Amino acid sequence: MPDIRQTSFDIIHRLRATRSRAEVYAELRAAGRIFGYDAFLIGGLPQTEAEGLLDCAMITGWPDAWSRRYHCQGYLHQDPVIRQIRRTTEPFLWTDAARLHEDPNGARVMDEARGFGLRDGFCVPFHDLDGREAGVSFGSDRLSLSEDERAGLHLVAIYAMSKARAVSALRAKGEFEPPGGLTDREIECLKWSAAGKSAWDTGQILAISSRTVEAHLASAARKLNAVNRVQSIAEALRRGIIA
Repeated sequence: MPDIRQTSFDIIHRLRATRSRAEVYAELRAAGRIFGYDAFLIGGLPQTEAEGLLDCAMITGWPDAWSRRYHCQGYLHQDPVIRQIRRTTEPFLWTDAARLHEDPNGARVMDEARGFGLRDGFCVPFHDLDGREAGVSFGSDRLSLSEDERAGLHLVAIYAMSKARAVSALRAKGEFEPPGGLTDREIECLKWSAAGKSAWDTGQILAISSRTVEAHLASAARKLNAVNRVQSIAEALRRGIIA
C-alpha cells in the first residue's frame, strides 16, 4: 500500500477537478483499486415513502442485479446500514451496523448482499442542517482497512459527496450536459471501449453485465449517427466527448 495520506490527497485533488458525474465515477472506480472496494454508492436517503434508495442516488457503482433485488424486495426499510446512517455522523463498517441493528430482516439483507459480492463495507454518513440525510457507501467481497485507510477513505468520501452534489446541481440546471445527449454510463462504456476493453471487460470494471454494456454502446452509436463501434469512438473523440 502506498503512503495512504499522500494517496488520499492525490485522489481528492483529482476529484476537485472533475466536471461530471462520469468523471467522479471514474475517479472512485480507480480509487477502489487502491482501497480494495469493488462497488460504491453516493446518494441521499428517501424523504417520503414513495421514494426508493436509487431514486435519490447521485452516482452509483452498485451491481445492477443487487440494485434491482434491493428495490423489488423493499430492503430500504430493513437495511441495517441505512438505519445506522440515520443514527450517526461517524463513519462505520457494515458489520458494526449489522451488530447494532440485529434482527432477522436486517440479517437477510446482509446475507443476500454477500451473494452479489458485497460481504463487507464502509459507510460515511452525512446529515444536513435541513434534516436531509445521505451517505457514501463502499462495498466489497472482502474489505480490510487499517485505521489510516479508513481515515483516508473518509476524506475521499467527503470530497466525493461534495463534488457529486455540485455536478448533480449543474446537471439539473442544464449545465455540463454530456455532449451529444449521451448519458454518463454511455460515455464510460465508450471510454473503456476506446481503451481496448471488450464488453465483458467493461462490464467487470463497471459492475454491469456485458449485455448492458453492449446496449449502452448501441445507444451511443445511434446518438452519434455511427454505424459501428470504431466509428462511435472516432466520433466521440472528434467531438471531445472522450479524450
